[in-house]
Amino acid sequence: MQKSYEGTLIFMTDPICSWCWGTLPEIFKLKEIFGERLSFQLRCAGLQVGSLKPLTSEHIENLTTLWQSVAETTGQEFTFALPNDTNFIYHSELACRTLQIARQRFEIEPWQIFHDMQRAFYVDSRNLGDLDVLYELFRGTDLTRSEFTDLINNENIISTTRNEFSWCKTIGIQALPTLFLDLGEGPKLIAGGYATADFLTPAILERLTTH
Repeated sequence: MQKSYEGTLIFMTDPICSWCWGTLPEIFKLKEIFGERLSFQLRCAGLQVGSLKPLTSEHIENLTTLWQSVAETTGQEFTFALPNDTNFIYHSELACRTLQIARQRFEIEPWQIFHDMQRAFYVDSRNLGDLDVLYELFRGTDLTRSEFTDLINNENIISTTRNEFSWCKTIGIQALPTLFLDLGEGPKLIAGGYATADFLTPAILERLTTH
């Protein structure tokens, strides 16, 4: 029997969004608080899916400065180092496709894999553009490496992933992460950018009470 929820909390995010990594523990706290009342959805907005060029030294310096700010504000763990991989490109579409595969394969929202991806990138400096790394993170399945590669290049997975990027842009995002609450009348903004569970809980309760 499918569980009945009062609404859906939508976390617009990206696997290589540092503020999303900083916010993720707060989202998991919200899941503990509202998990019986709300379904929780991940939606990838495609933070870095345009350029396929290597990062410049200036861009790397800017990223490191940003990550230090996120770490100081949120307390999340960072190693402040990009993957030591000559093939590394700061590009997240393959990681986003992997999340789509997980969603379709397991028929649940891929929260654990998303967490593992973010930790792999920000703490372990793993390359989320490397299919071997993504396959390793995509665990708990009988998919072979070859089947995984076929799926990640499947036209349905590609179009579904890119449609999700477009949907996020249509709904409207000013920053990542962005949190929306849908109580049956379409997604309504709860918060844009980093916010704690303590801050978000009263706002969500108010919406649930007045709906």
